[in-house]
Amino acid sequence: MRRSTAAAALVAGALAGAPGIARAEVVLRDAEGWRIFITGRAESHYQLAQGDADPHNLNNKLIGGQFQNTSQDQNNQIFDSRVRSGFVATQIGFGVSDQFTPTLQGRAFVGIWLGGIDSHKGTPPDGKAVDAREGWGALDGPFGTFLFGRAFSIFASAFGVVNAYAYEFAVGNPCVLDVATIACGSVGAGPLYAGYNAQLRYASPRLAGFQTQVSIEDPSSLPDYQITRYPRVEGELSYMLRLGMDGKVIVVGQGLAQQLSKINGTQDGTVSTTAWGGMGVARLEWRGLRLGGGAWTGKGIGTHVPFQQEDQGKPLAHDLPGGVDPLGNPLPGDQLRSFRGFFGNVAFDYHGTALAVGGGAANVQETLSDLLTPSTSLLRQNVEYHAVLTQRIYAVTLSAEYMHWQSTWYRGEV
Repeated sequence: MRRSTAAAALVAGALAGAPGIARAEVVLRDAEGWRIFITGRAESHYQLAQGDADPHNLNNKLIGGQFQNTSQDQNNQIFDSRVRSGFVATQIGFGVSDQFTPTLQGRAFVGIWLGGIDSHKGTPPDGKAVDAREGWGALDGPFGTFLFGRAFSIFASAFGVVNAYAYEFAVGNPCVLDVATIACGSVGAGPLYAGYNAQLRYASPRLAGFQTQVSIEDPSSLPDYQITRYPRVEGELSYMLRLGMDGKVIVVGQGLAQQLSKINGTQDGTVSTTAWGGMGVARLEWRGLRLGGGAWTGKGIGTHVPFQQEDQGKPLAHDLPGGVDPLGNPLPGDQLRSFRGFFGNVAFDYHGTALAVGGGAANVQETLSDLLTPSTSLLRQNVEYHAVLTQRIYAVTLSAEYMHWQSTWYRGEV
């Protein structure tokens, strides 16, 4: 699948949401230790997608990498226009903080996103879904920060900052073409998306440039692994070096681990496996220059988000049960697939005019069952490159962008 997208956008307002995205606030009250504020953003993007549609596949069952389009022509080509949300949605947030003592502060925040401003194609415009994406409280003091609630997870959040160099005010990968949704930026071809999860998190103070974070999070299941005895564990170690008053270098390592279990084939016990991921990211920010990139690997993850399973019948995180090898022996099935990826962006901002270029790739390693099951074709790789131009005018940001995306599968589909 080869597809190019171009988009123009008008984004107005102050941005709130994931770490690494600029956050501006309108303070409603700041007195007697209490601070009450709101954040928000309104936006609209025009996007044109042109190129190959999802491959026609009569003999094989594609797993992963599809845009689920229905607007292809007789030559399986698409030329498709949408007016839609970008990588970060139209949203509003409400926050409050209270200075309990000179060294102890309490904070709380609720962020509400609009789940895509466009309509599902083929249906008349209707009411839009509202996503209460984050809602958390925190205590800050000399001990660090203790956060509790639904918030942006640790693992892959470091990629979110680099992705925002280009897609803070842009669209990128549409995720799916014909369904109302928030866009994906470069997620899926290198960067992962951390997502918002219920969690208990501790972040240490930054000492001599170093900081650690650790969280226990609500565990995720997979279609054939429904038993989750223990929470997901995520962690981070980072180092920041200041470059005078104008810049900094940041190096981040992040990890994830979670046990997954299921009832065994004889129905007399359980079998367990562990999904895991690790990534490293480095960033240089100096005056108007921002340069960042990194790489990751893992098992049971996916190309877009940890524990990826948008299709319950053929999840990307693990292979399918059943099948036999050439000798007639049953294949194990339900094996976690291995993944790896890399990604980078460089951006320069000169008095409100910014240009960002970058790219990346995500790779999927097939299992023995994938190799010996001709009825399916697993995604092999997503690759993309892009350029994004933005212009800030007070609280309004204008953007224009181009992205080239290519997906390939193991049985030769492109």
